Amino acid sequence: MHYGPMKPEPRAIALAFFVLGAAGARAGGLSIEHVWAQPTPPRAIVGRVYLAIANNGAEVDHLVAASTDVAGAAEVSGVRILQDVPNQRHLVNVDIAPGGKILFSPGGYHILLRNLKHPLVAGERFRVVLTFEKAGDIPLDVEVEAPKPAAPP
Repeated sequence: MHYGPMKPEPRAIALAFFVLGAAGARAGGLSIEHVWAQPTPPRAIVGRVYLAIANNGAEVDHLVAASTDVAGAAEVSGVRILQDVPNQRHLVNVDIAPGGKILFSPGGYHILLRNLKHPLVAGERFRVVLTFEKAGDIPLDVEVEAPKPAAPP
């Protein structure tokens, strides 16, 4: 009979981390919620990740990079309107002010995945790592979600 400290089952640790990551993450004063991506067509080479970042800390933090294994490159991007035409642009960093919240959503900020290695399929999950100036690297599990039908008028 074993009376020493219990060692957690490695699969249980992995499952707990995966479930917690899907629901969101916290690091430093940051909390990240609803991390998701849209499914892509079979031959698509780009995808996008969306999420919400809140800064509950006392200092500004900066999202400076993103990485993932499902694409050749990941970058923080945004859309701006120039002469009534939306233009996508790479962002060097995104400031998250103390008490502030930034929403990454279709038509706005997003994590752009370039050179996808395979299509993003509804119901699947993959890992993305966001790098912040102060909070450091935060690994997140991204759920690929099918688009929700529009509400009737």
